[in-house]
Amino acid sequence: MLDFLKNNQWLFISLAFFGIIFYISWLRWRDRKWIDKRFGGRKILATSFGVNYFGRASEPGSPRRSSGFLLLLSDRLFYRSRFAGLELEIPGARIVRVYHDRHHKGINLHQSVIKVDFLNSRKQKDTAAFKVPYPPQWIQAIESTLLQDRRPPERQS
Repeated sequence: MLDFLKNNQWLFISLAFFGIIFYISWLRWRDRKWIDKRFGGRKILATSFGVNYFGRASEPGSPRRSSGFLLLLSDRLFYRSRFAGLELEIPGARIVRVYHDRHHKGINLHQSVIKVDFLNSRKQKDTAAFKVPYPPQWIQAIESTLLQDRRPPERQS
């Protein structure tokens, strides 16, 4: 038996590799199924899986970290964690600013995050931080979709 294990290590490595690939594919399939069920025919403008959410600035304690997906719809930004079922919905009309940073709640996260300043349900300023792939593209997409109408007009010379 030991000779079999020594001579066929490649088999176990390949099984582990394909098992991980299958698991990731299954998680994304499950998330897409949930998205289709929840949003049905609504047009989703951008989607990112494997997004880390570090909580809102108004929440007590240090930044939390949960993994899930982030959706950009024509009227809001929506986050859902993969396992905890935590959801955050930020209506586009309440978003004040979107920008890049490395800190949240006064703590250096040692990674690039996008931060969204918005007005919460009590009309108080709050901030949410997300680690997303391609932060500049996400910032541009959010600004052009949800903040487009609130930009000051450009001056013409």
